[in-house]
Amino acid sequence: MLKSRSRRKPMGFALVEVLVVSGILSGLNSQSNFQYALNQANQIKGINNLKQIHLLLQMQSMTGGLPNAAFYPKGDPKKDPKSIVKLISGAPPQLFVSPFAPPALQAKGLTFAWNDKVNGKDLDTVRNTWLLVDLAAFIADPGTPKPTKYLILYANGKAEATSTLPPDIVKAVTEAQEKAQKEK
Repeated sequence: MLKSRSRRKPMGFALVEVLVVSGILSGLNSQSNFQYALNQANQIKGINNLKQIHLLLQMQSMTGGLPNAAFYPKGDPKKDPKSIVKLISGAPPQLFVSPFAPPALQAKGLTFAWNDKVNGKDLDTVRNTWLLVDLAAFIADPGTPKPTKYLILYANGKAEATSTLPPDIVKAVTEAQEKAQKEK
């Protein structure tokens, strides 16, 4: 005897089900591609900003060495006379904001720490030393999200985005965090 159609078990997937699942999976894939493209664009923007800062520092270094800037200014970086933002004349303020930095830090107008050990020195004497690094590298709070990459500018003009900090910057981070703990 033949079974009626309504009592048969479905033997596979309907075309609509396959299309819905395919659409969801391709949407997820395109979201990750979009995030990757956005990260790459931010990386290129940040590196180009650092290279422009280096050009300005080269011009300034010709007339008397690197600026005597604070590691990070106390108070408002846009107004503090020891802020690298104020000390590099002619620099557009957006150059000093990393696209990887958290929005609260971006609002301050300076998202980089200055290597104050190079103050007053000539660029040629500190060729392989870092000048600027993402301030997010110095965040000690494990609850605060850190960026996937840090932007670094070296005295020789090299600018890079890296997920792991070089040992000399790790040492500077440790020293800064220890100093902050002692001040508390």
